[in-house]
Amino acid sequence: MPGTSKVEWMHIFADQESSELSVSLYCKLHGISDKAFYNAKSRYKRVTEEPSLVAIEVNDDIGSSNTRRISFKLNGMRFEFNVSAPDSDIQRIIKICLAL
Repeated sequence: MPGTSKVEWMHIFADQESSELSVSLYCKLHGISDKAFYNAKSRYKRVTEEPSLVAIEVNDDIGSSNTRRISFKLNGMRFEFNVSAPDSDIQRIIKICLAL
């Protein structure tokens, strides 16, 4: 997929992983060649595998009226989720943000 940015590939990798489909089936359903997927995965592999320490600031408003929400700052970006948001969605968003 010529012209696909690093950020777009990171979204594709996260989407494929959370879909629980094989790479081959995911690529077929999304019009991506397996070769392009694996080439991009190899190119950005260090980004997805490098462990790093990240500053996270968690908002702990125990007495507030907003107790049904989870909020935190990650690399200067503020996130807020309903407590019922699936962990997999939150993890996927964090992975994408760390790759930016």
